[in-house]
Amino acid sequence: MARWKQSWSEEDLTRLRGLAGTKPITMIAKELGRTTGTVLAKAIEQKLPVIHRIARPAQ
Repeated sequence: MARWKQSWSEEDLTRLRGLAGTKPITMIAKELGRTTGTVLAKAIEQKLPVIHRIARPAQ
């Protein structure tokens, strides 16, 4: 079931706070069942650290 236009529960916010800064936004969004844009917007709103992408090793 899509979570489109659903409010953020306290449990969702707690999970976001715990995951912020530890994984890229795309992975957090997948875990929370939300879009990347929604998770990014909420993280910025909550002033949480954001990782946009995984660093790739130099070749």
